[in-house]
Amino acid sequence: MTFDFSGLDHDFFMREALKEAKEAGERGDLPVGTVIVHADKIISRGSNRIETADNYILHAEIDAMHKCASFLKKHARECVLYTTVEPCIMCLATIVMANIRHVVFAVKDQYMNMDPFIASNPYIKDRLYHYVGGVLKEESEKLIQTYSPYMYQIVLLGKKPGDAP
Repeated sequence: MTFDFSGLDHDFFMREALKEAKEAGERGDLPVGTVIVHADKIISRGSNRIETADNYILHAEIDAMHKCASFLKKHARECVLYTTVEPCIMCLATIVMANIRHVVFAVKDQYMNMDPFIASNPYIKDRLYHYVGGVLKEESEKLIQTYSPYMYQIVLLGKKPGDAP
C-alpha cells in the first residue's frame, strides 16, 4: 500500500474530529476530539473524557488510540491522527510509542509550547514524519471559547493555569 499524506482531505477529517470535540464540550468535558485515519477511512474516534470518566489521562488522543490498539499494532505507520488541539506531552509520547508517524492538529497549545520539546528530543522528532498544525484552527478556537473559556485562556493565550480566570 502506498501512503500519500498530501492526498488526504485534511479539512474533512478535522471536521470529524471537531464533531467529537463538540460532543465532549456538550457533555461537560474539555472540547477536544480526535479521529484516526487509515487508507482514507476513519478507524477510530475519541474525545476528552477527563470530567465524565473522572480520569485525568483520558485525553481525546488516548481515547482514540485505545479503541483501535490492536489495529495500530499492525498498521500505525500508515495512520494519521487528527486532533483539534495540539497533543500534550503525554499524548505526543504515546502517539510516537504507538508508532503513529503523522499528526494533524487544529490549534497550537500556546501554554505547552511543544516545539522546543520536539526539537530537543531526537526520539520524538525522528519519528514524526508529518506534524501539521492550523487545519480548521478557527473552528476549534470557537469550540474552546464556547465550552471552556478557562481552557481558551491557557491553550490559546498561553496563560498559566493559576493566572487564567
